Amino acid sequence: MTGTVRLSANDIRQLRNVAEQIAQGERVASRYTIEIAERFHLTTGRTALNILAISDDPDWADTDLNTTHPWSRIHERHELVNGRALFDLYVYERPPFGETGDLVCCDQAELDARGLAAIHADSAKDIWRRLA
Repeated sequence: MTGTVRLSANDIRQLRNVAEQIAQGERVASRYTIEIAERFHLTTGRTALNILAISDDPDWADTDLNTTHPWSRIHERHELVNGRALFDLYVYERPPFGETGDLVCCDQAELDARGLAAIHADSAKDIWRRLA
């Protein structure tokens, strides 16, 4: 591990806004729910929110979804691996009656020691990237 990072309120707002914009390109809904995926390594069984803590495969082919956690976990301090963290985010349509709706899309949040560095969609890298 190489340090930790806690996202600022602006980073969290930016991440939510971009994730919802990506979701709107897939399916328009009035509200979305975002959950953070915890993945597990297929060989070792280790689990982590930060994919880089358990996999060095660029496609994470050696991992799979273990469970998801509420969006509120994004406010926590997160461990960095070689100065980075990578989160897999699941965006669901939120029906009016409050239950989790259908999965709309998956996005990825890339963090570094300065906070939110980039946001990716499954189909496209660098939907948003922090200016240098």
